[in-house]
Amino acid sequence: MGPWTPPRNPPPPPEERRTPAASPAEAPPRSPAIARLLAVAARGGPAEEEALALLQTARLTPEEGLALDGLVQLSRVRALAPRLTVAAASALIDRGDRAAARALLETTDATASLMVRADLLADAGDVAAAMATIERVLCRDLDVPGARERHTRWRARLGLAERPARVDPATMTVATPRARAPFELLREVARGGAGVVFEARDRELGRTVALKLYHRPDRDRAQLLHEGRVAAALEGPGVVRVFDVEPTEGWLALEWASLGALRDLVRRADTASLVPVDAWLPGLVGALARVHAAGWVHHDVKPANVLMAPGDHGAPVAWLADFGIARRTGEPSPPGSLGFVSPERLAGRPSDARDDVYGLGRVVEDVLAGLGSAADTERWRAAAAACTGPDDTRPRDGAAVLALLDRR
Repeated sequence: MGPWTPPRNPPPPPEERRTPAASPAEAPPRSPAIARLLAVAARGGPAEEEALALLQTARLTPEEGLALDGLVQLSRVRALAPRLTVAAASALIDRGDRAAARALLETTDATASLMVRADLLADAGDVAAAMATIERVLCRDLDVPGARERHTRWRARLGLAERPARVDPATMTVATPRARAPFELLREVARGGAGVVFEARDRELGRTVALKLYHRPDRDRAQLLHEGRVAAALEGPGVVRVFDVEPTEGWLALEWASLGALRDLVRRADTASLVPVDAWLPGLVGALARVHAAGWVHHDVKPANVLMAPGDHGAPVAWLADFGIARRTGEPSPPGSLGFVSPERLAGRPSDARDDVYGLGRVVEDVLAGLGSAADTERWRAAAAACTGPDDTRPRDGAAVLALLDRR
């Protein structure tokens, strides 16, 4: 009898024949309730109230982690309803996963989401970013519970001086001798802390102008001259033209923007004037790029300082206005408007074009939120996210924003 040799293809052990190996990529099974919850973004899926109830039930079961992981994955494809987003983020915080909670909250700018994001940022030690986030809340509604208290507390932590008491501009009057101002005032169109703007007619030339009258010309003469000189130096596409200035009497005559301020058009959801946004928003970005290339930082980029006028071919054009607090790059940063100041500027950074880029991103967010699906282009939503994102990845100036748009 010859020597024994093993068979060429030995049969597998009995246990391998009985239990096939599971694929590492195989997803764990889902209960019908979890499957229903994770269909929230699909046609025929649960409405927000039902989804909230399903999530609340899942939190009492071992499937809580499965439900939350699924919602996080869904949010990367399509934003969830605001209340569901906040509820899921709160559950993630309770589980100790603050990074996932922040990522989920960044998919929506609903007020409740901003409040939780601000708290997470403050708890992580990024008080400047928390301040910028809570200012977005206050910009919408000063009476959101807890918002002003947080703002005061975080300002103190940053060592910022208290804001001066706000004087209601509606109580201010402007006295300017009509004989020395060659304009007929037609109607008031805007009023703010520095001055009031009228639609006016130039008596000598017969043209319509925007006449800005400072409330306190004796006190603000230097700012008035600065506003006029910077705008004149930057004259060109996308910057409002200054026709004349009288610092003693406290007025500037500016080119008339017959469509009004972007702020008012967004509040009215004026789609006829603002859609498509590709017709006028690139021009605004281009104007900001020119400002930055000339070595200036505007420092007050917000919807109230973007003026809209009819263009040559029917499409509107946007003009950047109000250079009263513009500064050279590297100079100390002045205070800015609530909700449009970058975290880095709040932390004391000198004037930097990235601060204007942050304000631009906030403007785009307001436009898209105000116009809804009529102006919801993925290109602009992604650009806004980049402009308001971390400082080290934010476009460095207006030209970089234009380059980013060209790649999308």
